[in-house]
Amino acid sequence: MQDVKEKPENTAKKKPNRTLTAILIIAVILMFLMELFGSACFYLSIFGVPCAGCGTTRAATLLFNGRVSDALRMHPLIFVTLFLLVAIPLTAAIRWVMQKKGRPFPLNLSGRFLNGLLVSVAILYLAVYIVRMIVLFPHTEPMIYHQGSVLGRVISFFKGLFVR
Repeated sequence: MQDVKEKPENTAKKKPNRTLTAILIIAVILMFLMELFGSACFYLSIFGVPCAGCGTTRAATLLFNGRVSDALRMHPLIFVTLFLLVAIPLTAAIRWVMQKKGRPFPLNLSGRFLNGLLVSVAILYLAVYIVRMIVLFPHTEPMIYHQGSVLGRVISFFKGLFVR
C-alpha cells in the first residue's frame, strides 16, 4: 500500500500589512503632535522654523475654495503635492488588485528610475524651500518663525536667566 502524503494545510499566519500599519502610526503621531504643540508640523513645533511642506494644508484649502493664486503663494508646489498624494496610493491600489488577480502590473518602472524620480522630487522641494526661506522668512506666511516652539521656549528661558 502506498502512503498518500497529504498537503499540509496553510497554517502560516498572514503578515500584517506594514504600509497600512505605518500610515496609522504616522496619523496617530500627527494627531498627538497637533494636540501637544498646536501644529501637525513636528519641525515647526520643535525648532520654530517652517519645514519644506509648511503651507501645504492651507494651500490645499485655498485651492479647493477656488483661490488658485493664493494657494500657489502659500505653497508653490501644491499641484505636485496633490498629484503625488493621489498617484502613489492609486498606483499601489492598482498594483495590489492586479497581483490579487494574478495579472502583471501594466506600469513596469525600474527601481533605478523610481529612485531617480524620488531624488528629483526631493531636490525640487529643497530648492523651493531654500528660495522661500530666503525671500519670505521670517515675516511672511507661511514662512514665519514660531516663537512658541520648544526651542524658542528654551531660548527664552535661558535669556530670562542671563538678561535682566
